Amino acid sequence: MAGSFVVITHQGTEDAYSILTQLVETLGDLSEPLSDVGEYLLLSHRDRWDEQSSPDGTPWAPLSEKYQAKKQRHANEILRLNDDLRDTLNYQAEPLSLYFGTPLEYGAAHQFGRDDINLPARPYLGLSQQDADEVLSILSGYLGL
Repeated sequence: MAGSFVVITHQGTEDAYSILTQLVETLGDLSEPLSDVGEYLLLSHRDRWDEQSSPDGTPWAPLSEKYQAKKQRHANEILRLNDDLRDTLNYQAEPLSLYFGTPLEYGAAHQFGRDDINLPARPYLGLSQQDADEVLSILSGYLGL
């Protein structure tokens, strides 16, 4: 997946590691549970877009006055012009991996910022604590926990 994505691993989260290990032993192919996680993440990120905030709840940096003055659509909303970035968020579930992000190359500039053009970072990809809890719940459901 070209564009912008983040890598989230189980490292440092024993609960996730334990559940994933059990799922691999039970199912072998995690495509279905990971697809459920991907669907949840699409909804969660769309909600975050509505809130105009990063995964940790921090509001996105405001638009510059200069840009806001010339912006024709969604003038008071951040990371919304034609909604291309938001609407291209997608996932790819594989037997042992889930990829979540956007294929748009400029997605990385918005996620991490670009000093050379005075574009502040506006992290939109990632998991909140609520997301992490829900992901564990989704995966646990496949084990009947």
